[in-house]
Amino acid sequence: MVASFQSTVNIWSAAGVVGELAFEGPNRVAPYNLFSSGTPNLVGNAFTVSSGGNPEPSGNSAVAGTATVGGSGVFGGILVNPKDYASYGTTNGPLNPTLVLPDYSVGFLATMGYWWVSLPGPANVGDLVTYDPLTGNLNSITPTTSFTGTISTTTLTVSAVSAGQLAVGQIISGSGVTPGTRITALGTGTGYTGTYTISVSQTVSSATAMTAANQPAPAFAASAAYITTSTGVDTLHIATLTSGEVLLGQQVFGTGVAPNTVITAFGSGTGGTGTYTLNTSGQTVASSGSPEAMTGPSNLFVPNCVVDRFTTNTTGGLAVIKLTN
Repeated sequence: MVASFQSTVNIWSAAGVVGELAFEGPNRVAPYNLFSSGTPNLVGNAFTVSSGGNPEPSGNSAVAGTATVGGSGVFGGILVNPKDYASYGTTNGPLNPTLVLPDYSVGFLATMGYWWVSLPGPANVGDLVTYDPLTGNLNSITPTTSFTGTISTTTLTVSAVSAGQLAVGQIISGSGVTPGTRITALGTGTGYTGTYTISVSQTVSSATAMTAANQPAPAFAASAAYITTSTGVDTLHIATLTSGEVLLGQQVFGTGVAPNTVITAFGSGTGGTGTYTLNTSGQTVASSGSPEAMTGPSNLFVPNCVVDRFTTNTTGGLAVIKLTN
């Protein structure tokens, strides 16, 4: 048998596995004992340091170090190097590959380098990376929103948005804008052009280039919500909001809700009850007659981390993040 000569060559780099090193360059990882009290220790998720010793106090060592997935403590790193760990498989398939490590495993957490991760929704190069303190799941937000607007007393009128989205709580700046001015309520604008209420009365009569500093979305909890689908578009319906505020970019969690479900646009809702467009297509969860509880976590920033590579889309997927310190 004579093998044929290779006749094609790939010119584009293929995507890697979540948790693998994407590009050569300075990188830093450190081993930690992983203990998350049953929450999955998922490769590619964020971890925080919970102790300088071992998970079991009886075997405490001052140099061991223990980390938990998510959390709100000192940032430990992103769990990486998926091929370095033994695969324990699953109940029905002992040889099945998995990216979840059991508690008491030793895992490597990265605080520097270019690493493959999974993001749940739309992203762009330069976006800031956030994580859910409950699960360690990553997300991203634009660092600033750039727009053109005028101000009359406490009403901001936005005529154009060139990057990002406007939301309640953002601090705006620009020529003639009073320092510390914050968006306090939505008017006719729901993230883009329209009117917004601001915290400081002032006048900026000429159309002016402005920016708004973005922060991770706060948490919300809805006691009655459901998801419908129509013509390829999924819609979240919130009938009762018990706490927090619903904002663009938030992930949605609940029984039966598809992983990586993210709010991408306002419908009739602008932070409270109403409808919201999702990035998914084809899922139906609960109903108007039998709604269920759904939540959106309050994310935290991954320190010194930005999106470095990402294909623009609405459904999320593989991305490369750049960690520096």
